[in-house]
Amino acid sequence: MSTATQVSRYPWYVLGVLTLAQTCHGIDRAIIGLVLAPLGREFALSDTQLGILAGFAYGIFFALAALPFGIAVDKFNRRNLMTAALTLWSGATALCGLATGFWTLLAGRACVGVAEAGGSPTGMSLLSDYFGEDRRATAIGIWYLSSGIGLAIAFILGGMIVQEAGWRWAFVAAGIPGLVLAPLLLFTVREPRRGAHDAVVVAEAGQPLGLLQRIGLLAGRPGLLLCICAIVLIAAGIYGMSTWLTTFLIRVHGIPIARAGMFIAIAYGGLGSLGGFLAGWVIDIVNRRRGGFAPARTTLFGATIPLLTAATGIGTVLVRDLDSMLALLMVCGFLSASYNGPIYAVIVTIAGPRLRGLAVSLVQLGANLIGVGAGTYLIGAISDYVGGTEGVAWGIGTAMLFTFAGGVLLLLASRSIRRASGR
Repeated sequence: MSTATQVSRYPWYVLGVLTLAQTCHGIDRAIIGLVLAPLGREFALSDTQLGILAGFAYGIFFALAALPFGIAVDKFNRRNLMTAALTLWSGATALCGLATGFWTLLAGRACVGVAEAGGSPTGMSLLSDYFGEDRRATAIGIWYLSSGIGLAIAFILGGMIVQEAGWRWAFVAAGIPGLVLAPLLLFTVREPRRGAHDAVVVAEAGQPLGLLQRIGLLAGRPGLLLCICAIVLIAAGIYGMSTWLTTFLIRVHGIPIARAGMFIAIAYGGLGSLGGFLAGWVIDIVNRRRGGFAPARTTLFGATIPLLTAATGIGTVLVRDLDSMLALLMVCGFLSASYNGPIYAVIVTIAGPRLRGLAVSLVQLGANLIGVGAGTYLIGAISDYVGGTEGVAWGIGTAMLFTFAGGVLLLLASRSIRRASGR
């Protein structure tokens, strides 16, 4: 095999390893959604408390760590940062199995949140230096297969483990893969040259800038803040819905926990992964055939996805016929992650090589503090307020309105980018 062939294949190997690492991220983040019902019974917790454990306990501490990680990603060795973060979040997840009540589980989820704040900015920064603009949405779309695969593993295998051994062992099992993968990441992934596939932006190439100056640079780039705000709102609905769906299926449709986990794994895991890959692949093909990467066109394509996701998500909790509900759930799951490849490709490209870590960290800060934290809490609070078996359905339906609003912001972002570029 020639050296050129080996070099050309290596980025795909790195993509594979990083996708596995992010799959561990997905497993460890999603597992709480599966076990809300049994741990709530054991510790006699309200839905509001469960919403805090699933949302704010993770999201607030994720948000606190997001900006420091973003700054570190733009300055230090990203391979080493990813290895450390992977080890820490996996170990913290396993230790959640030792929780003795609300506060110890909250502490464990907080540790997971802090460590997982390093996953997305580090992974996306690395991938952007291994793949150029013509393949970036595809690479990020493949990398985001991890979200669906991780959720599928958490809900299928986790459901079996919960049913046979209890929720504590589900946490332990969720943490093991990351601890095994960390040495492979450390010893086989190379740190790439920053900006290898990008033109250097003059304002970024001079004297080092302070944090506020760097945020100011990002804010001045047309459409970027609208894209960031859109993802925050989209996350509030999608993550909140996926977290509470098991509880919804159990309470409203009387589905056993293992079977409920299987349905969610198929919808958000299998179909969600397929949708995420196809969206990135399709927009890259469209862009190549129309003269190259176009941020406005790519954003417009991504904007249609959360609008459709919100419509099918609301339909899922409104209909009471089981077959109709499952059909809508599958469509919603297929669409749920499809915006990631196109929209993150726009964000990392507009941000440029020296601001990518910060840009993605700002997205993750908002998405986890407001999206994951507030969205998940909101569903639990509305469920307690409405009461009965219908409470969680009202909560999910309300959260889906945020996803719809995110789609509207992406339409505005596309218009802003098009006006600035003149095409």
